[in-house]
Amino acid sequence: MEGFNPIVGLLAFLFVIGLLLLTLWFLKSKTALGGAGGKSNLRVLDTLRIDPKNRICVLAYEDKQLLLGISPNTITLLDSQGIDPAKIAGEPVADALNKSGFKQHLGALLNQRKD
Repeated sequence: MEGFNPIVGLLAFLFVIGLLLLTLWFLKSKTALGGAGGKSNLRVLDTLRIDPKNRICVLAYEDKQLLLGISPNTITLLDSQGIDPAKIAGEPVADALNKSGFKQHLGALLNQRKD
């Protein structure tokens, strides 16, 4: 019986490391780790914590502004509005939240929760 050949051991080690790197690259390029090309039209404009587990987020997606209620188990679309994509790039977050549709809807939801 022959002894262990260190060259074969080194080649096996490099092969395993190469497979690991190839798998990581594939996961990053095809899944949520990196998405398709890393491009995203989704932006978080603001987040308001209601309590430790629940929050409300305002998102900009393509030509829409979305108001989402987020809890540990669900994400609920509370309201959506069409927006001008050129306007969102320079728009301060405070102006985005002061739009009457979101403000009224949020006030109504918070009043319902108090009752």
